[in-house]
Amino acid sequence: MKNIFSVSNLKNAAKEIGKSPGIDSVEYDEFIKNDENFIKLHDSLISGEYVPEPLLKIDLKKDKKERPIKISSVKDKIVQRIIYNYLNELYNKAFSDKSYAYRPNKSAIKAINRVSDFIRRGYKYVLKSDIKDFFENINHDILINLLKCKIKDELLIKYIVFYLKIGAFDMKNNYLEHKVGVHQGNIISPILSNIYIDIMDKFLERHRFDFVRFADDFVIFARSEREAYFILRNLRRFLKLIKLSLNEEKTYITHINHGFSYLGVYFRGFYRTLDNDRFEKIKQKMYSYVNEENSFEKLERYFSLISSYYLKIIRENKAAKEEIKNLLIDVLIEMVKNKKEKFTKKELKEKLSLLKCLDIFIYKNKVVDLILKRSFVKPNSVKSAINKQKNRYARKFALSGIIHIRGYGLSLGISKTRFVLKKQGKTVKYFPVNKIKRILVESSAFSLSSKVLYKCSQLNISVDFIDAKANPYASVTFYNASVTQLIHKQALILNTPKHLEIAKDFVISKLKNQKNLLVYMSKYHKNIKNEISDIKKIIQKAKNAKNTDELMGYEGSAAVFYWRAFGKIIDYEHFQRTTKGAKDEINSALNYAYAILYGKIQHALITAGLSLHISYLHTLEKTKPTLVFDFIEMFRAYVADRSIIAVINKNEHLKAKDGLLDDESKKNIASKIHERLATFVEYRNKSVQIENIIYSQAYEFKNAILEDKNFKPFIGRY
Repeated sequence: MKNIFSVSNLKNAAKEIGKSPGIDSVEYDEFIKNDENFIKLHDSLISGEYVPEPLLKIDLKKDKKERPIKISSVKDKIVQRIIYNYLNELYNKAFSDKSYAYRPNKSAIKAINRVSDFIRRGYKYVLKSDIKDFFENINHDILINLLKCKIKDELLIKYIVFYLKIGAFDMKNNYLEHKVGVHQGNIISPILSNIYIDIMDKFLERHRFDFVRFADDFVIFARSEREAYFILRNLRRFLKLIKLSLNEEKTYITHINHGFSYLGVYFRGFYRTLDNDRFEKIKQKMYSYVNEENSFEKLERYFSLISSYYLKIIRENKAAKEEIKNLLIDVLIEMVKNKKEKFTKKELKEKLSLLKCLDIFIYKNKVVDLILKRSFVKPNSVKSAINKQKNRYARKFALSGIIHIRGYGLSLGISKTRFVLKKQGKTVKYFPVNKIKRILVESSAFSLSSKVLYKCSQLNISVDFIDAKANPYASVTFYNASVTQLIHKQALILNTPKHLEIAKDFVISKLKNQKNLLVYMSKYHKNIKNEISDIKKIIQKAKNAKNTDELMGYEGSAAVFYWRAFGKIIDYEHFQRTTKGAKDEINSALNYAYAILYGKIQHALITAGLSLHISYLHTLEKTKPTLVFDFIEMFRAYVADRSIIAVINKNEHLKAKDGLLDDESKKNIASKIHERLATFVEYRNKSVQIENIIYSQAYEFKNAILEDKNFKPFIGRY
């Protein structure tokens, strides 16, 4: 103890600690300038009188979330640093070579390279998991017994127990007991956590299971799926013995060809790149410097940091390096645009000389030319700006053209040129009749007057009803609906070669629109290329389907790949598509979006005079408008799926309880769908609103039926 806690060791340890003061408010500089402080600390440690101060708990904001951190006093940090160094020397050589966190000469990069090495050795399956709330669940009694196996000095054990048991005061001066876990923020916590979880490493090695672990985040390799599940069962049992459990939400078994993410890297077969979540964080961080002072210098520091880590990971991946290069250039362009002064080529070159890391990728002259070229207005930017403004107002008008009724005790009437919404007899809102295109009712206690229906029939305003779980259950149909001749023609096609041809049109349109959405998203999510390739192959097979059953089989196969890619895009790797009985917010959001789109599709088909009960892809049911089910397939991905992806990836409000979305979520999704329907897009060399494309497709389908022509289904472009 005298050797470990010598005054010289205490002084050296003081050079290795952070300077933030603890609960005793003693400043770092104040403590170290007085030798007497070190002598007193040495004496108290040797005599056994030393007791650490309680910790100071503060909440740090990180990525819009609060993370609790415990801060020790300066003297306690010094003692912890000495104990940390001692324990490291005592335990490090005994730790598994597959453990990479908080150890000398180990790193995340080495862990990632070790994962690649195991994949090259021929392992086909991976068990990916981490420990649930690991640092907060370390059992003190088990840890102390482990320490006593190697440390015989009771006084040293006593000091370590102090660091485990001592509580913390929060900013409101409430004392927080500490009966389990290690304090995050304590210098000694990483080595104690490694000592504890090393038991798991020894268990895995005793059974000759290969793995890589970084803190509590690990992957275990298996030759077969059966072996992987065998490992999982046994690991769960073992962890119970040491009072730990797996984080089931992040636990899964996958084939290496299906891909997995570990330590910010996405592995698929022998291929590796940054995973989407990590790339997005890098992107956000780099763009955060655009509006700051000394932006070039700050960007240089950050980019140099990620260069030393992530670029080593992807050094053999040209596509990933190209992606980061393009990101860097885009950020530089925004920086140049943001500056009030205009840069000459020479001035910009001087600015970029700060970014020495650019030499990793590109020649500075090329970068300068590219940035200067893109930083000024191009001729086509005028068209782009006009389109942007056009869409902004189109979306605004779309929302003002919808009456979406939610709540109880509401009624809709009409007064001259305005619809009047009332609640329990009191007027809530007026709507100009000539601006309304659709009334969407989502209320189980609602009434509307016959005058409202009469005006809707005159102006062709659709009135649709959906229930609380987003199931469409009724629409008001007016007399200008189905034409007898058209219904007869629709029916004659059933069970003919033309029937199969139309069914193929709907399915192939659906698959191509799903594929095109994924291709568009692959600019930001590189790990979905295999799914895109798989869907392309299925499209070719679907073209040769011999009957509708075979066609629906291909549609089902493509759905597996599409929803897997969808899960990757929204960073929900094990997403499963659920229609009826959905409990999670994502499936509930999709179902709600489809319900809103459903009404628009139905109105278009009715307006065209088509019978809703004669369909070619879905089985005919006399109580259901199955042609709507056929027709909506062409527009799901282009309108609804893309809107929901935007809601999720922008981290907008989305909450559901037992499959029921809350009102704010519904309102947001409904707005997104209505805005999307109002958006102008290039379609057959014209700028057309998406909702007008739906009506156009309905009339084209009608003409194809009447004139026995081929129907050209909708294929969306991005």
